[in-house]
Amino acid sequence: MQRRLILLAALCAASLLPVFAGAAGEPTVSVKHSIDVVTPPGKVLVELTFINQGTMTVWIPRELATGKELTGPRFDVRDASGRPVPYTGKMVKRAALTGADYQPLEPGKMLMNTIDITHTYAFAKGRHNYNIGYTGPVLGDIRQLDKPTEFAARPVSFISNLK
Repeated sequence: MQRRLILLAALCAASLLPVFAGAAGEPTVSVKHSIDVVTPPGKVLVELTFINQGTMTVWIPRELATGKELTGPRFDVRDASGRPVPYTGKMVKRAALTGADYQPLEPGKMLMNTIDITHTYAFAKGRHNYNIGYTGPVLGDIRQLDKPTEFAARPVSFISNLK
């Protein structure tokens, strides 16, 4: 009986180690992505906001942090019925991302970027409803390119009116 109590106490203590590590000041990666869409006449513009809510500098893919055009299907765009909207933009085949492909974002800082996706997805002509979402990698350590953390932006709905 006493062995069971000791074993149970050891298991409980082991399960609390991650909690104590976080409380002891371990750096945390916490990034809030938000996505918004602006549709001036004839355009679909994606406004991305990245906020580093953690305690250490993180790295965001430069293409989304500062780029003006996409090199692949980065967003999940769907029509009103839930069908994916095909990506029709530039496709760049390249090696794996390096440290130079990431933009640093310090703790407590915010980064905003606008990308024109009007001609990179097969939006139908006329007035149509769409949904767009984004889940992307964030690096907590630029020396560990193979260990990104995925963070999602809440999907948003928008209406485009393309001619």
